[in-house]
Amino acid sequence: MKALTVQIGIFGRTNVGKSSLMNFITNQDTSIVSDIKGTTTDVVSKQMELNPLGPITLFDTAGLDDKSSLGEVRVEKTKRAFDSCDVILLMCEFNMFGTFEENIIREARLRKTPIIIVVSKADLQKPDEKFLPKLEIYSKHVLEFSKMYTMRDNFLTNLKKILLEILPDNYIENYLALRNIVKKNDTVILVMPIDLGAPRGKIIMPQVQTLRHILDLNAASYTVQDTEYETTLKALKIPPKLVITDSQAIKTIAAKTPKNIKLTTFSIIYAADKSDIIEMAKGASKINSLQNGDKILIAEACTHHASKDDIGRIKIPKWISEYTKKDLSVEYVSGQNYPKNLSQYNLVIHCGACTLNRKGMLARLNKAVQAGVPITNYGIVISVFAGVIEKVLEIFPQALLAYKKSSFCN
Repeated sequence: MKALTVQIGIFGRTNVGKSSLMNFITNQDTSIVSDIKGTTTDVVSKQMELNPLGPITLFDTAGLDDKSSLGEVRVEKTKRAFDSCDVILLMCEFNMFGTFEENIIREARLRKTPIIIVVSKADLQKPDEKFLPKLEIYSKHVLEFSKMYTMRDNFLTNLKKILLEILPDNYIENYLALRNIVKKNDTVILVMPIDLGAPRGKIIMPQVQTLRHILDLNAASYTVQDTEYETTLKALKIPPKLVITDSQAIKTIAAKTPKNIKLTTFSIIYAADKSDIIEMAKGASKINSLQNGDKILIAEACTHHASKDDIGRIKIPKWISEYTKKDLSVEYVSGQNYPKNLSQYNLVIHCGACTLNRKGMLARLNKAVQAGVPITNYGIVISVFAGVIEKVLEIFPQALLAYKKSSFCN
């Protein structure tokens, strides 16, 4: 899945060779290549294995200098790609590096995203002897690129070497929230109710990823529906180290869980893995001080057809109303339609963001924080509604403290 890969964006002027580089790396015609400016009209993505790094996702973006009739829309989509990129490949031509490229570098540095400069058309042009040393001011990582496929292995070898240098060895595992909670030979019970929102014959991504993390930690897991939870709990000779449940079952499962057993939800684990759980916990406390007329934004990272018991559009608005007893205004966005102006809202409630990588979710969180708007996620607010927020945040003491001490409670 794209959200679990290293995401690499290719940026540069229109017709600089971004699509050619995309096809060169993937070794297939992923992007349309043409001498006509503006050929790439949208962000094109392609996943591939780049061992020993593992799975990556490449983004071929439209040129930020696109002046065509649809250029403004294309440029806006390209700018959004900045937020999710773990690495940026900035393409330029020999002896052409100016304000345009510097603006891309500035955007990357604002997000603390490492940059690799790729000089295109290396087989067609000769650089000024001062050009390549000049690029080292902006990045110590510079590669030359030509479309000669005889050079592909050499180019990819150098690219991988740089990627391994700028990304930590345990890039994905760095954000494994369970690492400090679950140890080797521990037992974890995973409660996964099968309701109308569950995809037929499949397990949703937060549950799949949690299962994998438990395996990586050399621990054991028992996977049950909520109706089999008590039976499983009684059958274990040694109590589980942790119980993780679907958020919608948290009230029922909390009532059946002994006080000495730690309990949390998949969504709360995601808040720690994919964003800043301390900020998310702090944001959830805003629920306790909402006033009549306040505006709430419910944001989903994916797009889907809402069912009659949809969690974001049906259940959470209903629970907010019942919990606060206030007349609130609730708005919804999905997919890439995350508002630029968040200051109009009093609270943002985001989904678990299983389709976003950590960088993309943190970008959304930071936009809310910069606007002075509290932000939280589904699992945390549902635990507030259920009256078990302190129980489920026990495994994240700093987040629990942030919730209790937040100024939003005052």
